[in-house]
Amino acid sequence: MTEWRPVTVGVCLAACTEALVYGMTGQFTLVGGVTGSALTGYVVGTDPADGGWHGLMAGVVWGCLLMPISILLTFLNQTPILFPFQYLIPMFETPGELTTAIMLALALPNVASGMVGSLARRDATGTWFDPSMAEVEAVEDA
Repeated sequence: MTEWRPVTVGVCLAACTEALVYGMTGQFTLVGGVTGSALTGYVVGTDPADGGWHGLMAGVVWGCLLMPISILLTFLNQTPILFPFQYLIPMFETPGELTTAIMLALALPNVASGMVGSLARRDATGTWFDPSMAEVEAVEDA
């Protein structure tokens, strides 16, 4: 089951990070979503599978907010699309290949960074090196 509070925390960090990057470069990148997913994985707990899932959810929610804004600004300001893709588009021959590449490029980094966030929390609590500390009671959200 998805815990939405960690996802909200990650999306807020993604928005702040992406606003900073856009202000500095004038382009949207994947940096905001990846950092937000890492924080989401860290906040959700020490299980890498949960971190990956919640990182993906943070990436999906952030993408639902970012993509319409990015497309609108692309048409209004004549700015390039999301940073790495303007260089990758000529490499693909069919729309299906391009769509698959974009979906994988948007999803997999968020899953990986969510897992890394959970592993960082596990390392910070000592369970990475001491398996006996991994046996903690789960606390249910109210």
